[in-house]
Amino acid sequence: MRVVSWNIAFRGPKAAKRQGDLLRELAPDLMLLQELNPGSSAVLAGAAGAEWMVRAIDLRTPEPNDRPVRRRGVAIAGRGLPPCRSWLLDGIRLPERTLFIETQTMDGTPFTAVSYHAPPGVTWGIVKPRQAVAFASWLSTQNGPLLFGADANTPLIDAFDFANTRTHWHTGYRHLNGEAGDDRLFGPDKVHDLDDALRRWLALHPDEMNRLGASQPFGPLTITHRTGRRKNSSGTGRRFDSVWVSRHWVVRHIEHLYEEGIAAGSDHAPVMVDLDLTYDGNAARGEQTSLRAAPIFNGYPIRILG
Repeated sequence: MRVVSWNIAFRGPKAAKRQGDLLRELAPDLMLLQELNPGSSAVLAGAAGAEWMVRAIDLRTPEPNDRPVRRRGVAIAGRGLPPCRSWLLDGIRLPERTLFIETQTMDGTPFTAVSYHAPPGVTWGIVKPRQAVAFASWLSTQNGPLLFGADANTPLIDAFDFANTRTHWHTGYRHLNGEAGDDRLFGPDKVHDLDDALRRWLALHPDEMNRLGASQPFGPLTITHRTGRRKNSSGTGRRFDSVWVSRHWVVRHIEHLYEEGIAAGSDHAPVMVDLDLTYDGNAARGEQTSLRAAPIFNGYPIRILG
């Protein structure tokens, strides 16, 4: 199964058509989108060849004092049968930024997919880590096949050694006033069992892992977005965009298409991941699978047995 996660930057119909054309070229089975413009979503879906789309803004009740930014919700689109269920994360300030669906693979195996967009901390402050903690807590209760695509607006340090990764609003950060931070979702102190698909892929490709370890020990592992980008400055390269997968998935291929994403009118790279689902009953009960039984390096299995 091919998955693309992409922040499409709330663009109008003209750019949405270019973005849809790129998605059609990439041919994903599942599209996990952030910052969807509801006014151009039909153009995007049509150009991408999507057979269905679920928009988070259609699942929330508007509030009287809604700001325009509340229209920048996430969405999930795809081909094949539409999802059997969709819902938002309850109990957070911006529910339209975390969308869940229950769907299935082509062979009928059920799984859960999520599109996640972290609010920028510079504008939303503590709302950002509180949303991350709430989502991480939900993830920690799940045992079945699951994946999510995110514009995380973090990490600050995307280190080769995951133990050295540092999120912006990490636990212990003084502005949290003792609350848990977004490292519970995206950092080495995460409370869930999902893995960063890029790190999972690197664990299976030691040559590339060794190259990155030698050349970029403090990252970023790749660039999907640039902060502080201006007309006369390229800004600071960040890997804010990622796909995370449960133990049931094998990462066969991954690409971060920054130049293509910019050319299509976004300021983020599409993250394209090819996955195989190795689901079985033991995995659903949280027991070890052949993937988890593999030797571990840097927190990830370095080969698949069997």
